[in-house]
Order: sequence, then C-alpha cells, then structure tokens
Amino acid sequence: MVGRILVFLGGLLVVVLFSALLAPLFVDWTDFRKDFEAQASRIIGKKVVVHGAVDARLLPFPSVTLHDVRVGQEADGTPLVRVERFSMDAELAPFLSGEALIFDMRIEEPVARVRLLKDGTLDWMRGSRADIPARSVVLENVHVTGGRVEFIDDQSGRTRLISDLSAEMSAKSLAGPWRIEGNAALDGEKGAFSLVSGQPEPGAAGMRLKSKIMPQTRPFEIELDGELKLVDSRPIYQGAFSMSATSKAAAVKRDKADTPPPRLTGSFELTNESMRVPAYRMEVGALDDPYVITGEATLDTGKQAQFLLTAEGQQIDVNRFGNQGERGKTGRNASISAKERLGLFMETLAAVPVPQVPGKANLRLPAIVIGDTTIRDVKLDVRPAGDGWAVDNAVATLPGRTQIEAKGMLSLGSEAAFSGEMLVASNQPSGLASWLSGNVDPAIRKLKSVGFSALVSLTPELQRFERLEFIAGQDILHGRLERQALDKQAPSISMDLNGNTIDFDVLRAIAGIVAGQEADSGLLDHRIAAQLKASKFIAFGVEAENVDTVFTVADGALSLERLTVGNLAGAALTAIGRAEGTLAKYTGTGRMTFQAFDPGPFLTMLRQHLPPHPAIDRLVRNAAWFANSDLKLTLALGGDDGSGLSVKMAGVTNGSRVNLDFRLADLMSKTSAIGFDATLENPVTSILFGQAGFEPLPLEADSNGVLAVRVKSDDGTSADTTVTFNTQQTAFSAGGKVDLSAANFLAGQMKLTLESADIEPYLIMNALPLPQIGTGLPLKATADLAIDAAKVDFQNLAISAGGNTINGGVSVTRDAPSFTASADLKLATADLGTLAELVYGPLVDAATSRYAATPLPKLVGGLSIAAKVAVQSVSPGLFGPIRDFTANLGFNGEQVTLDDIQGNWSGGKLSGRLSLGNANGNGFLQTQLAVADGDTAAIVWQYAGSPVASGKFRLEMSAEATGKSVADLFGSASGSGELGFNGTRINGLNLAVLPMLIPAVDAMQGELTQERILPPAIAALDQGETELPPFVVPFNLTSGIVRAQNVAVATDQAQLSADAAIDLAGESLQAGVAVAFNPGAEALSGAEPGITLNYAGPIAAPQRTIDAADLSGFLSLRAFERERRRVERLQSNVLEKQRLRREVALYKYRADERQAARERAAAEEQMRRAEEIRLRQLAREAERLRREALAKAAQEKAEAERRLQEQQKLQQQAPAATPDAGSGGANGNTPPLNFDVLPKIQ
Repeated sequence: MVGRILVFLGGLLVVVLFSALLAPLFVDWTDFRKDFEAQASRIIGKKVVVHGAVDARLLPFPSVTLHDVRVGQEADGTPLVRVERFSMDAELAPFLSGEALIFDMRIEEPVARVRLLKDGTLDWMRGSRADIPARSVVLENVHVTGGRVEFIDDQSGRTRLISDLSAEMSAKSLAGPWRIEGNAALDGEKGAFSLVSGQPEPGAAGMRLKSKIMPQTRPFEIELDGELKLVDSRPIYQGAFSMSATSKAAAVKRDKADTPPPRLTGSFELTNESMRVPAYRMEVGALDDPYVITGEATLDTGKQAQFLLTAEGQQIDVNRFGNQGERGKTGRNASISAKERLGLFMETLAAVPVPQVPGKANLRLPAIVIGDTTIRDVKLDVRPAGDGWAVDNAVATLPGRTQIEAKGMLSLGSEAAFSGEMLVASNQPSGLASWLSGNVDPAIRKLKSVGFSALVSLTPELQRFERLEFIAGQDILHGRLERQALDKQAPSISMDLNGNTIDFDVLRAIAGIVAGQEADSGLLDHRIAAQLKASKFIAFGVEAENVDTVFTVADGALSLERLTVGNLAGAALTAIGRAEGTLAKYTGTGRMTFQAFDPGPFLTMLRQHLPPHPAIDRLVRNAAWFANSDLKLTLALGGDDGSGLSVKMAGVTNGSRVNLDFRLADLMSKTSAIGFDATLENPVTSILFGQAGFEPLPLEADSNGVLAVRVKSDDGTSADTTVTFNTQQTAFSAGGKVDLSAANFLAGQMKLTLESADIEPYLIMNALPLPQIGTGLPLKATADLAIDAAKVDFQNLAISAGGNTINGGVSVTRDAPSFTASADLKLATADLGTLAELVYGPLVDAATSRYAATPLPKLVGGLSIAAKVAVQSVSPGLFGPIRDFTANLGFNGEQVTLDDIQGNWSGGKLSGRLSLGNANGNGFLQTQLAVADGDTAAIVWQYAGSPVASGKFRLEMSAEATGKSVADLFGSASGSGELGFNGTRINGLNLAVLPMLIPAVDAMQGELTQERILPPAIAALDQGETELPPFVVPFNLTSGIVRAQNVAVATDQAQLSADAAIDLAGESLQAGVAVAFNPGAEALSGAEPGITLNYAGPIAAPQRTIDAADLSGFLSLRAFERERRRVERLQSNVLEKQRLRREVALYKYRADERQAARERAAAEEQMRRAEEIRLRQLAREAERLRREALAKAAQEKAEAERRLQEQQKLQQQAPAATPDAGSGGANGNTPPLNFDVLPKIQ
C-alpha cells in the first residue's frame, strides 16, 4: 500500500511542477527563454533553467518545445526536477480573452528528486513561495512518458524509486480539477493508477483528491478519497479508502464459489513519516451477512521504523469463504488428540514468516470457525523475536468454554519450544473433551470446570510443569510434574502432588484427552515415581480421605512404601507390601489393618466393585452388626504354584472375637478349590444372629454364644457346609451340601435340629413374638431343609412346643419381592383370641380386665403367607370349642383371613369366613358366619342348675367393625343377622299362672300391692316350663350392640313379646320379655294380667327381675269389682228408705207452701189499699196548688198590663227622641222583663 501511495504522490508533484512551468508561455512571447525562466522561477518558487533548445511558433496555432528543462538543485548540484523534452500546442482564440487553452502537451522523460529532510519536511517546500496562475490555463491532453521519481528519506536513510512513469492528464485549470491516469513501478513492482482532484477554494489549505491504485501482480485495487494539504510544510493526505478484489480476481472467485471477494474500507492518513489507518472495516463473505473485521494500522517510516496492527472482528466461519467441507464436522478425525492438534498448530505457526521490523501486532476476533473447531474471543499481542515470537499476551476461548492464556517465548526454529507462563481453564470440560477426542469420558462429564496454571518448559523430549496448580471442579492440586522421554530409554514420569482432592478417573480422562487413545497403554510403559498426598482421593468411583502414599512402578514390580488412608468409606486403612511377576506367575506379601466404627459404607463400596453375590448383599444389609471393627490381615500371593491367595484375619468386631482363615488355590480360576473356616464368639447372642445374616432386635437371649462356619469346596461351587450355634440352653446345627455360586447360592439340602429350654427370647429377638408370650416355651424341632433357586422347603417338620404339636411342611419362595410362604399344617389346639392378638395386640387390658383401649400396634406388611390348617380343637372364646376345625389361612403381615371355615360348634355345623386386619394402626374386622342345627342349650345361660332354654337353632349373620383400638372395634361393630328357633322349651316360665294365683290372692286381706303379689306369682311362674312354637329373631348390630326388637310369640296361655340388647364390648345383656296372660272368664275391662321379665348382666349369667305391675293392677281391679258389688247391694236398701223419707217431707212442704201463699195474698191486699189512699191525698194537694198558681198568674198579668199602659202614656206626652243606644230590641215598645212575676220563680 505504501508503494501505491508514493506513486500517486510522486505523480502529483510532477504534474504540479510541469503545470507551473507552462504558465509563463502564455503571458509574454518576447525574449521567450529569459522571460520563461524568470516567470517560471517566480511561479514555482524554485529556479528554472532551460539548458536545451527552445522551439516556438504561433501559426496555425501556438506551439512551443523546450529541451532539458531543470528546476532547482540540491547541494551537490543535482536538479530537483529535470524534463528531457517538453512540448505543447495551444488554441489561439482564447488568448484574446486572457486565457490559455492547451489542447495537447507532451512531457518526456521527466526525473524528479523528492527529499524528506530530517525534520520531517520536504526540501521542495523550502525557499520562495510559488505563485501559480492556476485559473487562467486549461489543459485538455497531457502526455507523460518515461518518468522517474526518487524519494530520498533522510530520516531512515532509505530511498524509494518510482520508475517507468507514464500518464494521461487533463485539467480545467492548473488549480483543478485534474484527471490523471497512468502506469508506474514502485521499487520494481508495477501497477496502474488514476487521480482525480478537485478545485481548491481561494484561501483553502488543501484540495480534494481521489486516487485509485491497481497493482499489476496483486489481486486487489485501492481507492483513496480525501484531502491533500500542507501542514507546517509537511504534506498530509487523509480521507477514506476502500480496497476490493480486481475484476479478474473476482471473476475467478465467483467461478470457484458464490462467495463474493473480501472488501476493505476505512480512513487513512499519509505523511512523510508514517502511513496510518485510524480505522478500517473488512467484510468477508456474503453481502447480506458478511464477516466484519475492524481495527487500525500504523507503519512508522521514521528513524526507528516499526509497525502496529490491530484487528477486531466478528465470528468468522472459514467454511463459508471457500470449499472447506472436508474440514467440517462430518469429516472430523475423532482420534486426533490434544498433543497432535498442538503439533499441527506449531507447524502452522512455523509457516508464518517472522517480520524483521520491530513492532507488534494486536489481534481481536470474537470467534473463528474452522471445520469442527470454534475459537472464540481471540486476543493476540506478539512481537517479533529472532526466529520466533515474544508473546506478550495470548488469550483465546476454545470449545468447551475453555480459556487459554500464555506469556513467554515461542521458538519456531529447528525444534519448536515454549517456555513461560501458561493458564488453561475450561468451564465446560465435556465440550473440550468432545472437541479434542470426539468422545466424553464420564469422569469429564461430571466436572463443571477444569484447568491448570504453571511455569512450563515444553519441548518434544521434556515437558516440565513447575509451580503447578491444577483445578478440576472444586479440587485443587499443587506441586510439580515432569515427563522425560530420551532416545533409547523408557520414558519416565515423576510427580509430587498434594491438594484437597486427587481424582484418578479425572486425571486419567484428561491424560487421554492430551495423549489420545494410547494414554492408558502408554502410561504402563513408563517408569513412575510418585508421592501423593490429598485430603480426598477418588479412583474408580471410590472416595478416600486423608490419603498419603509413596510408591514406585518399574520393570513390572509395584513397591508400596507407604499407604495411609484416614477414611475410605468410613474405614481407616494402612498397608505396605510388594508384588511382582506376571498374571500367570506372581509373588507378593502384604500387611493391612482395618478399623471402622461403621463398616457399612465400606462393605457397600466393596459390593459395588466386586461381582454380584448374595453373600455380599447380606453382609451389606447386616453391616451394622459389625460396628467397631478392628482387624488385622495378612496376605500372601503366589505360594508353591505361584497362583494362590491366602488371607488370615483376626480381631474384634462389635464385641465378637473373630478368627478367619481363607484359602484360594488359584486366584485367576473361577473353579478354584476354596477353604473357609470362621469362628465368632460373643456374650451377646443377638449380635451373633445379626452377624450370621439375620435381622434380630437388640434384645437379650442366652449368653456366651459361639457361631462356627466351615466350608470346603473342591470346585468353587458345591461345598460341604456345617453351621453350628451353641449356648448353655440352646443348640442348633445344620449340615449338608450347598452351592456357593452367585446364581444358586445356598441351593442344596441340609438336616436341621433345634432344641431350646426356652425359645421365646429368640422369637422376640427375631420379631416373631407369639401372642400371650412371656411364660416360657420349651421347644424341640427337626426338619429336612431343601433349598433351590425358587424356594426354601421345610419338609417333615415336627415341632413340640408348650404341650402342643405341629406337623407338616412349609415352603418359602426366594425370588418373590416380599416374604412369601405356603404351608400345610396340623395342630392339636388353637385359640381364635391368640389369632386376633397376632393382628390387634393384647385384647384385654390387664389393669381393667376390659377390652384394651390402647392404640393398635402398627404392623409391618409385605408378607404373603397361605396355609391350609387343620386343628382338632379351636377355642372361639364363646359358647365352647370348635371341633375338627379346618380353614384356609392367609396372612400378609397386616391382615389374617380364614376362608372356607368348617367345623362342629354348639352341636351344629359351623361355616363362614373371618377377616382380621390392622392397616397402620387402623383395625378392621369382617365376618360371615352360619350355624345349622345348633343346640340352643349350648348357647344360653343356666337357671336353677339347668339351661334356661333348650331346642334347636340356626344362625346367619354378617358383621364388620373398624377402630384404632380393640375397644373401638367392639364399639363400632355393625351388621345384621337372623336367629331361628325350633322346639324351644323355656325353663322356669309357667304361663298357667292365673288359675294358681287367683285363689291365693282372694284369700288375702287388705290392699293388694306388687310386693304382696310377687312371691306367690314367682312361685307359680317357676313351677314348670313352656314350649314355644317355632319363631325367628332378626337382629341388627350397631355400634357394637346387638339389638332384637318386637319379637312376638303366642301360646294358648299367654302372648310373649321381647326386646334384647347385647353389648359386645362389655359382654353384657339387657333384655325384657313382656308376658300377657290369657285371663279367660276373669277378663276385666281396662286391665290385662301380665308380667315383664327383665334380664341384665353378663351374657353368661344375667340376673332376672320381674315387674308385676300389670298383674298387680289386674288382681287389684278384680278385688275392687268384688267389693263394689257387695257395696251396691247395701246401697240399694238404704236408697229405698231414703225415698220414703223424701215423700213425707214433700207433702209437708207443699202444705206449708199453701199457707204461706194465703198469708202473702192478705198482706198484699192491705198494702194496695193503703197505697190508693195515699195517691188520692196527693191528687187533692196537686189540684190546690194548681189553682193557687193560676190565680197568682192572673194577678201578675193584670199588674203588667197596668204598668204598660202607664208607660205608653208617658211616651206620648214626651217629645220624640232618639232610641236609647243600649236598647237591643227590635221594637222600642217592648216592656222590660220583670223577673218577679215570672211563673215558678221565687
């Protein structure tokens, strides 16, 4: 790019110079040579001399030719510009207006020397100032041929040469705009160029210039568009540029693929001392979605030449820019390891030439995609250093979000090497592993991060990591690691590592990534010396804590100098030893100690890494019984034939003294002979049971138990086995031949014998408590044991325990998901209460003798037991035993069912079904029972030494109950049923009571009360029995109470009706029987003879009370009627006498009444007469008074008339006057009132 810019700068200077030289030709034609030199010198600002001939003519058009024109000179006399021949042709007409139009100009073999002074200015700019008449000259065609420009840089001492310069130029004026096209060679590299300038404004410091450079041997072209100006006598050309592929290169590119060629744009600034690109943008790929790189570049051509290049870009997919399909993901070679990839990368770097100019390069790219590889966040700061690079900073993100950083010296000479600081950190190790090796080890997949930092020295022969810090997830290791591989010597590895965690699987997987597929096999070819110390060590899925070991591996021998493990799955281990030889023949010895408070995790770990075997599984399940283990082991490998293994172990585990001797004839053979002898002694027998594989409760039985096991096998499978267990009171032995293989473990046949003075503690210890346990249970048992893959059979079982005998067989299924067994048993006796206690616990509270109100126990389910049972006598707890009982029994740990029950009970045939359950403390009961042709006397209580009833009965009933205690079960029972009776005779119930009772009552004197009647009534009632006709008693069971209501039975002597209630929880009876006697001729209206028999108390012996109120009322009413008839006879005599007395009194009364009437009439007549006299006197007095009043009224009237007349006379005599104002009458002649003369007013 620098050469192309110098081409157009040199051409521009030549054009400016030659343009200035032409201007004087059009000013003055006289004394041409002298005036030309003077005017040209003034215009250009440099001395101009024409050394050659001058030819000029005016017609037919002005023309001039100058030879050997020189401009200025340097100190040694060399001219700044020399033109071998200069000629031009001009139009004449424009001269008349003061303008020169040159339609053809030829400049041949111009030579220019441009010197950059040490102060950075051009020597051309020194001296006088130019005065160019730029706007009065027009150039139509200017031809430059054979040009040459020398650029002399005094700052750097270098000289650049532009040769073979030829150009075609034109200009509207010398000030522009100019248009130039031509060819030249910069330091021998040829190319074409074009220039287009603008016309500067008056007073402007520069002008616009657009140029284009087209190198001949390069497939691109550059366009510059900017401003050319002088600043402090230093030329500066700055603006924007673009670079693109040439049309020919683009055509070739399009022929290969549809991807367009790269494009480059940006800004630039050219000075005498440097070429600077402040910002550039390069686009690669498709036009609509290009890959973009931006940055800046600087080339300092001054005294200390150096360069600077920075680049920042977007993600770039190289596959998009060409035919890279074979490098794509589908073509990935998964076997290429990190080591091989690093080698390829070093080869690529070696192919990059190292610049010999001081400088630095900075590269910033977000991502580069090449085939299956995506490298992100690329940052590279490097400086040339001899035959390599000084890496100031190298950062990149590899696949798997892996950050890699490096600083140091990278040598790319005959042997690639790197020394310095290195850091590699991956936040997605599985992605890194997939990229490097094509697959992901499970140990890598579980890591969230992995990485290391170290001072490294890497050469093909030596890889050394000092001050190593290795991190895998949360695990950190420190130390050093070195691998050395010299010619004709076995490679060696030495390491000294310590940290919080060493994960062997992770280290092996990482080694596989780095070294490739030969990592494991290659590691075995090394001589290894290692010292490892870690708080945690993980290998093959096993985790150990506080590990400290020193070991060496060389020439097929392993020497373990020290191994201390503070915690391996809960166990502390120490070991030393040495082994050597081959797999076919080996020798070695070792000692080991084992201590574990809880060996369960350790045994679980062993099971995970050993072949599956039921013995190991059982050992793991019972690991808690081996607590506080302290064991010492001695191992010996080899032996006489070099293939055996001998292990001797002694110590204490959970208080048991252990002695074990294990012998294996051939360690590599599956059919090797085996010998095993073990003895365990412990004063606590429950511990021995747990160590033997059982799951006992921590309860005591006999003390000082000894458990011995002896196994001897010639083929490793079938073995003669003997197991014995002995205490002071119990002896057990089992002997026979069993299979030791995992598939058929313990399959075979054995003879069992067991004798114990009290087996109850062992039953309780093994969670098999029988109901009503605690009184001791001596036992003797024998059986033949047959075991196969499917089941365990106890044949010819004979048990004698507590006076009862059990015979039959039991079969236990081995492969069932839960305990499954079937049996066929015959028992002498059994108790349904015992069976209920198996499900519900104790039925009766010993403190209250009532049904237990305590919550039901929570049982463990998961069982499946089916048995056919036959029992000679079963006690149901009520109404006598069941004889010849048979049923199908089922038990699942929470529920007992008895199906197809058959038996003889209460003189009849019993059948039905019974289910007792306890689901997590919630009890339930369901039953359906039927009794046919039962004996009534067997189910009723006794009265006076005999059953209260006799006859036959039948029963059909169903019931169910739920509750959280036994008392709740009985209290919530519900159901229904029916009792049918036939031929029933009631003892102590004589219904012919009245004929016997009436004579006795008639003889009684006084009031007949119930207390007086009861004794003879009871005596009569108890004398005899009553036979009832067939009847049915329906009943309901609700809330634990059986109720029968409105039961009616009729006989000739009486009507019976009864109600009854039986409380099952309280086992009590409440009943009432109303007896209504038939009185016959003794019937009375309003009274019925009857009694009520009330029964209350325990079901087995209720108490009877009699209510004789109705009978007492009847007899009292009968006595009253007898007395009433006697009284009525006496009353009839008295009434007749009273009638006669009443008639005599009537007659006397009537005479008295008549006399009184006569006397009343005489008195009334006398009174009438006296009243008449009085009335006459009153009439006479009234007449007298009337007359006096009339006389007085007439007198007063006469007086009034006299006064009136007197007044009239007075008025006539007196003159007329105004009526008196106080007069209110309508007539003034009305006389005044005289109250004294008003009638009857005194």
